Amino acid sequence: METLPMSMDRDSLIQLLSEIDTVLLDCDGVLWQGAQGMDVIPRSREALERLKQMGKRIFLITNNSTKTQDHYFAKCRQLGFNVEKDHILSSPYIAAQYLKEIGFSKKAYIVGSPGLAEEIQKVGITTVGTGPETIEGPLYNAVVEGKLGLDPGVGAVVVGFDRDFNYDKLLRATCYLKDPECLFIATNTDEKYIVQGTNYHLPAAGVIVSAIEAASERPARVMGKPSLNIFHMLQARFNLQPEKTLLFGDTLHTDILFGNESGMWSILVLSGVSTLMEARELPQNPQKQKQLPLFYLQSLGDILTLMDEQVNGGVNEQQN
Repeated sequence: METLPMSMDRDSLIQLLSEIDTVLLDCDGVLWQGAQGMDVIPRSREALERLKQMGKRIFLITNNSTKTQDHYFAKCRQLGFNVEKDHILSSPYIAAQYLKEIGFSKKAYIVGSPGLAEEIQKVGITTVGTGPETIEGPLYNAVVEGKLGLDPGVGAVVVGFDRDFNYDKLLRATCYLKDPECLFIATNTDEKYIVQGTNYHLPAAGVIVSAIEAASERPARVMGKPSLNIFHMLQARFNLQPEKTLLFGDTLHTDILFGNESGMWSILVLSGVSTLMEARELPQNPQKQKQLPLFYLQSLGDILTLMDEQVNGGVNEQQN
């Protein structure tokens, strides 16, 4: 028997596609890649279009905490991906919708990007804290004298990737979170972003979230994958049925774990973060069993090769 995950074959793909009506796709590493995320992965655009032609509902789900839903919609149009705006769910959008749905009416202290703040502002919530921050003078004295510049109207700390993150922001976030009524929300917990073509990676939002969790001695409520918040929103808004849903992702500990925890079908594509070797090592670690996909593909475009093989094979058989 082939070791899991198995290389996706033609018959398995055709059978799986006949049983599902919805496809979820991660973005970076599945549809596009590169420094600015503007390099379309070969044939990913055509593969997505083929799935749409088959009548599958398409949703894009991304943990990127720096961009808004509007940004992703514009990017999809620019790169030629035909996806409806309300079918694009980013972690800032999920965070904003969560705050809206629970009736949050205070201010949100943002440790994150302008895009995260913008998404939260769109639901009528005032944000503070975006951009560089400096607390004047000795920090110990600032705490004792109450000169930290804390806003008494803040009722939530929302954390994502923040290039301006520093000790002063860490201190302010920690002080806000001393109030047990203050919400602690994280867009995602991804710890690194792979820099293609190098041995390096960029520390990501999860590193900042972990720092604030350690300093505040509180766990964050995570919005992005592998948290099930996106799944619950899709269920409520689009009547998504997990047994009829297929997920394509490039990261084992977020995408694939999210799909498995939700009860969806999941396929790992090797065009992004996780490697086949990492996937093959998972059965040896009982704590990571739920990250194991059933199938893998080199890239999303490989579904075209497999489906076209069926068509060409059928033609050849008839001619013979």
